[in-house]
Amino acid sequence: MRIEAGTQTFAARRRLSETVPGVSLARQHRVLRRLAPEIGPQPYLLAGGWLVTEWLAGEPCGDAVPVEALAELLYRLHGQPRFGWRIPLLKLLAFYWQEAAPERRSLLWLRTLRRLRQVGEPTPLKLSPLHMDVHGDNLIMTQGGLRLIDWEYAGDSDIALELAACGLGERLIDAYAAQSGLSRKRLARQVQRWQPWVQTLAASWFERRWQQTRQQHFIQLADDAWRRLQCREHER
Repeated sequence: MRIEAGTQTFAARRRLSETVPGVSLARQHRVLRRLAPEIGPQPYLLAGGWLVTEWLAGEPCGDAVPVEALAELLYRLHGQPRFGWRIPLLKLLAFYWQEAAPERRSLLWLRTLRRLRQVGEPTPLKLSPLHMDVHGDNLIMTQGGLRLIDWEYAGDSDIALELAACGLGERLIDAYAAQSGLSRKRLARQVQRWQPWVQTLAASWFERRWQQTRQQHFIQLADDAWRRLQCREHER
């Protein structure tokens, strides 16, 4: 919700009705209190199931994400002190499977979950605080530069997981490697290791959103994601 009080404007978010692993208003509040002010909105209040923060004046990037500016923003974020909790990927994936519509659970989905559990997460290239929901609608171009909103999935994990989850491919890898001084080849290889995790998480999230909204485009997005995973499985 957007709240206007005199000359001030605030953003207010209500607590979720469901319990999603690793997601809570209290964690979002702690995240925003720790962040440098040029990365995300400042928090004002956590009470009564609501989190009230600064309203960032600016425009969402939408499809026109400025890759160089995003690489700089992510590099600054990844240099912040860690939040203190790991992103629970396996728990999230298990949650989406358990909450999915029974007719949508497939052998491919089950095989993918079992494989990921068996191999485990890649060893982090660098363990850092991540946003984990970076897309054009959560990127706000303000007068002071690019900033991120909606921190509910934030936690500590590998920087390459964040880059994989952004879905911007080689352009972001190139820009981030140049910004950070990391080996571009090594970074790209690590991003590739995270792709099965990111694709499974995206497909699972689309399944959950379809069940919640019954909007057909979420089923189409889920089906596309499962097809990519099936192609990857055939390539193994």
